[in-house]
Order: sequence, then C-alpha cells, then structure tokens
Amino acid sequence: MLIGMALFKSHMLTGEWEIARYRKWAVRCFLIGVPPLVALAWYQMNAGFSAVSVFGASIVWSVPFDTLMTVGWASLIMLLIKTAASPGTRERLAATGRMAFTNYLTTSIVMTTIFYGYGMGLFGSVGRAALYLFCFGMWAAMLLWSKPWLDRHHYGPLEWLWRSLSRFSLQPMRKAAVVQ
Repeated sequence: MLIGMALFKSHMLTGEWEIARYRKWAVRCFLIGVPPLVALAWYQMNAGFSAVSVFGASIVWSVPFDTLMTVGWASLIMLLIKTAASPGTRERLAATGRMAFTNYLTTSIVMTTIFYGYGMGLFGSVGRAALYLFCFGMWAAMLLWSKPWLDRHHYGPLEWLWRSLSRFSLQPMRKAAVVQ
C-alpha cells in the first residue's frame, strides 16, 4: 500500500510520466525481477513442490522480487495505456478502477461461490490452465459492467456506502437524467 501511495504521489499511477520513463522502469524492474523468480520456480519444481520449498520460495525469498515485478507490471500497463489503448479502453479501465472496492468484493463473492462448498464446490477440480478462464472472465465482467454503471451513478455501490458512512450522510447515488 505504501509503495502504491508513493507511486501515486510521484504521478506514476496518474499517467503523468513520460513514455520513456515508463519504458525504463518496466525494463529495469523485469530485468532485475525475472531471473531470481525463474530460479525460485525452478527450485520449487526440482523439489517436487514440497511444502518447505513452496513456503520458502513464495512467502520468504520472492517478496522483494514480487514487489519489484509489481512496479514493473504497473509501468508496463501505464505504458500500454498511454501508447496503445483507445480512448474507449481507457474509459473502461478508469471506470473499473473507480469501482475497485465493489469489483474486489464482487470478485471474492463470485469466485468463492464458484469454488467453495456453499456454491458449485469446484475447488481442487479445475486445472491450473483452466483457472485462467475464470480469471479472464471476471476481468471481462468488471470491464463490461463498470462503465455502464458509472454512466448512470456517481459511485459504485460499495464506494457509495463507504463515502456515506465516512461522511455521516447519504451521498447522491444516481446522476441526474440528461434531458434531450
């Protein structure tokens, strides 16, 4: 969270950096972060994914490199948004970000309903590769529903609730209808 706040304050996450600066940060972070993470993956595979190797590699040794890779991915995403994304794509991404709290909790509810026993109970029965379909499907759902929602409302449902509770008064939810 602190790193995210620092990146926001430095204007990295607001898209105000020059394209060359995003490119430089992405390249450097990947060049530093990828080799040790590949070595840790190799170590885990050679150890047969034993509990000790997975715990050590995932929870202890990879943390600084995971953090660096996160900054690298953020730089790459911002670079792509600035250079390749259409205005419509930028609007959908921005809307999805403005509804991050709602999207996060909705994803948790949807995925636990799919995978836990109170829902479809698919935990452990879906292969690793197939899990990407669930992930990409949820991403697509967030991108599809966030913009139309925010076209009609000031906030996402949970963002509205959070603001209303923190300000001790109900905030306006619906945008005024546009008269044509």
